[in-house]
Amino acid sequence: MWIDAVKQAIGFANLLDFYELFETLGKGKYGVVKKAIHKHSNKQCAVKLVKKKDLTIKDLELLRREIEVLKVCQHPNIIRFYDVFENQDYIYIVMELLTGGDLFRYLQKREFAIPEKRAQ
Repeated sequence: MWIDAVKQAIGFANLLDFYELFETLGKGKYGVVKKAIHKHSNKQCAVKLVKKKDLTIKDLELLRREIEVLKVCQHPNIIRFYDVFENQDYIYIVMELLTGGDLFRYLQKREFAIPEKRAQ
């Protein structure tokens, strides 16, 4: 009972208390992205699951910086950030669900060519 009281006092929240996770939408350098639904609003979203033990200190710092940038950037052309959860093993980033594939596939369908060096 006292552990629950401490968790509540420090603002601890469990991702699965708020979201139900579904199929994997994609995989990247830092983990996987899963489709999710907010349990109270039924709003669909995407959750990036990042395993902390797979990150270097530098990677972890870059990820935390990405989260901070997403928090302050509110623009129609930038994915919306909703929430972040963290436990001992994972960081969970809750974002807007975008359909239609990734940017590479989008550009590929439109025969958009850009040299890789410029894209970097």
